[in-house]
Amino acid sequence: MMPLTNLAARLRTLYQRLQSLRVVIAATVVLGVVLATTVSYLDQVSGLRQRHIEQTQAALDRLGHLTALALREPLWQFEVGQANSILEAALTEPDVVSMSVVDNMQHAFAAQQRPTQDQHLVLEGSYAIQRGGQKVGTLHIRMSTAGYLRTQDSVRQQSVRMAALVSVGALSVIVLLMHWRLVRPLERLVRASHRIEKGQLDVPIRRVFTDEVGTLADSLEVTRQSLIHLIDQLERRNLALTDANEHLEHRVAERTQSLEVALQTLERAQKEMMESEKLASLGRVVAGVAHELNTPIGNALLGVSTLESDLRSLQAEMASGSMRRSSLGSFVERAQEGLGLSHNNLARAAHLIADFKQVSVDQTSDQRRCFDLAEVSAEVLNMLQPTLRKTAFQIVRDLPAGLACDSFPGGYGQVLTNLVLNAVNHAFEPGAPGNIGVRIGPVGDDQVEMVVSDDGLGMDESVRGRIFDPFFTTKMGRGGTGLGMNIVHGIVTRVLKGHVSVTSMPGQGTQIRVVMPRVVDGAEGGCATIP
Repeated sequence: MMPLTNLAARLRTLYQRLQSLRVVIAATVVLGVVLATTVSYLDQVSGLRQRHIEQTQAALDRLGHLTALALREPLWQFEVGQANSILEAALTEPDVVSMSVVDNMQHAFAAQQRPTQDQHLVLEGSYAIQRGGQKVGTLHIRMSTAGYLRTQDSVRQQSVRMAALVSVGALSVIVLLMHWRLVRPLERLVRASHRIEKGQLDVPIRRVFTDEVGTLADSLEVTRQSLIHLIDQLERRNLALTDANEHLEHRVAERTQSLEVALQTLERAQKEMMESEKLASLGRVVAGVAHELNTPIGNALLGVSTLESDLRSLQAEMASGSMRRSSLGSFVERAQEGLGLSHNNLARAAHLIADFKQVSVDQTSDQRRCFDLAEVSAEVLNMLQPTLRKTAFQIVRDLPAGLACDSFPGGYGQVLTNLVLNAVNHAFEPGAPGNIGVRIGPVGDDQVEMVVSDDGLGMDESVRGRIFDPFFTTKMGRGGTGLGMNIVHGIVTRVLKGHVSVTSMPGQGTQIRVVMPRVVDGAEGGCATIP
């Protein structure tokens, strides 16, 4: 019965709109009459005002010339009283606001003013007072044009009465026509829609007039007949749809379960590949550290071997009884040199091992702790130094101390390692020299930044936009896995709770900026405060 309800609701809405349509039409008619009357009124007022201004200007000129002629003798003879009398006589003109006379030195001679005159719009005129062809003074007259307002009020009242009469007549005719041709037929259609809504489909609907309302009645009748046939079909189809929905829900549940299993498998595989990449990166560092340890350990062994040989020679001299004081002193001197050489090289090896131990523990344990950002950065770069020594690249460090963090040094070290190795592998042409900069610094009071930059080839927008995509690499098949920068993005956003951005243009190098909080929110463990 939903279609029947919608149909009945539409007809009721149409009938209600028709009621409001009366108001709209009435308002439109009134508005049209008012607008037409207003335009006509404004046109009349505009012409009336312009004509009145022209008439006032002509009267101003006439009065000015006549008064100037009358003031010749009083001004020449300095008869101020006579001049004021002339001005008072001229001021009997109701539109005159003020009149004043000045001599050739612009000194006031006589003046009259109407204090209560409406200052709505004033025309001004200046007229020379001449005697015997010689100018003896100037007459200034100010005349109001506000007189047209009285005529304007009369025109406005006539326009309002005309608009009211036309509006009432038009509205009466429109209301009668609407009730006869629209309201009554629509009321019948609304009653028919109510019957259809109640399921009473046995009463036919007939048209009254051959117009749009009659067409609507025909359409409603066609709808009534169609509904009789559709109701049976809908009932049968509803049964079929119910069965289909049950089957579909079962299939959706199966597909959803399969997708969840596939997603879990994919997430495990991705996590395993990321862990493999992290271990591979650590393995490259291990290989470099092992190679770096060969030199100090070899030097220490050489010193010990030399000391052992000298000791055997000294023992032989002691056994033969031919040992001299000079031989003993020479042995002691060589022993000190050998022990110093061995001690320095073993200390160097121990320092490398300690740095590697801390870095490897951090990168494999994922533990939160307090650390100095400069110290961890230096440890990571020291571990990478054996790998970089085989290349033509220079690491430019800017690592100010004192940036204490309560975060995950292992994740940070992995990010720095991947960024430096990414620059080594991708930023430069094979064999070309270059500089790789590593800079850290504060960002506000509660954040720090780490910037790795190079002066290499740079990258275009197509590469920059996909740099963090998994398995995207410009060296596929040549040692690139496409996971290094994806791991960087994952660690920065999920572990360090920061964000990473890339700035690069072809031929202008690349800058990768990591911003992270000094204290990781929501992380467990660590220290309570930043030292």
